[in-house]
Amino acid sequence: MMLDFCSDTYSAAREKFLRVAARRNAHIHSVPHPETGAHGEELAMDFALFGDRAAEKTLLLVSGTHGQEGLIGSAIQSTFLDDLEIPVGVNILALHALNPWGFSHLSRSDDRNIDVNRNFLDFGEPLPQSPIYMDAHPEICPDEWGECRLKSEVLATSLVERYGLQPALDALTGGQFDVPTGLNFGGHAPSWSNRTVSAHLPPLLAGSRQIAFVEWHTGLGAYGELCHICMHDPQSEAFERVWNWMGEEAKASFLASMDNKGTTASYNGLFCNWLPQSAPQAEWVGQVIEVGTYDNVRVWEALRIDRWLRFGRPGPSDHRDDLRREMLERFYPSSPDWRRMALAVGCQAQQHVLDGLVRW
Repeated sequence: MMLDFCSDTYSAAREKFLRVAARRNAHIHSVPHPETGAHGEELAMDFALFGDRAAEKTLLLVSGTHGQEGLIGSAIQSTFLDDLEIPVGVNILALHALNPWGFSHLSRSDDRNIDVNRNFLDFGEPLPQSPIYMDAHPEICPDEWGECRLKSEVLATSLVERYGLQPALDALTGGQFDVPTGLNFGGHAPSWSNRTVSAHLPPLLAGSRQIAFVEWHTGLGAYGELCHICMHDPQSEAFERVWNWMGEEAKASFLASMDNKGTTASYNGLFCNWLPQSAPQAEWVGQVIEVGTYDNVRVWEALRIDRWLRFGRPGPSDHRDDLRREMLERFYPSSPDWRRMALAVGCQAQQHVLDGLVRW
């Protein structure tokens, strides 16, 4: 029963999500994507509003910011909402597939190779510069993926030695705006996902006065365990509220997931940092939650594989298929045990946030 909402394709995940929403009489609002999916299916960003539409407290649950990570994010959403008794005075808005193209095509980025989670920034201002990334791009994104490539662990170590830990992390993961075919490309203009959520989310939150959100990702953290990331100002009430709801163990989980003595990248254009703009009349509390898979180097290597599968020099189809399976395994492990753990701890975390919202 626990794995009923796990899927291996976007279309199956979407069908299950919409079935739950329809059965629960949720208000469903779907925005079609102009492109088709990997199997010719319709793509859409789906919003489903559960409970009292006039409630002033809203729990916002988001999946599929990074495409293939939506597989478990969707399952956590659907499992949680399937038979949940929604408290009086609260509604739940589930945003399914912020990046539906990447979700279907099992890619981190969208149809234009934009990393949606580096795309929410002011494009009227000069874009951030990434000279270190520009210098390292040929090593990070090789034309061929074979034995001749520089192993990810060796490359990461080399970049840290060359530039220092913080600048290297910024270049490797913080987002870059110079190479459209590169890794973590933030775009030169708002992406389809950015434009769509900016237009369609605010009306759905217009009546909300207190909003708590969870945005689902995978990769960081111990296998099958949660890694909580809070981007609120550490001096703010929202920051304290998150950890009052989630506990000290959750608070320590992000730094515990780092292999680099707690140093983290400076990220550009994060969706979670933009979110409060969608309902400025409301107070916001929220977090990004990662479901851990494998060690950080193997996850980063999977990002490189994902990018190579789109832009690298073509090779034998069986080699590409093997690499695609390897990449997907690092974001959505095939083990039933991992999926059971992810669903259990994921639903528990959402319940903690919902309980906190009720008390707020």
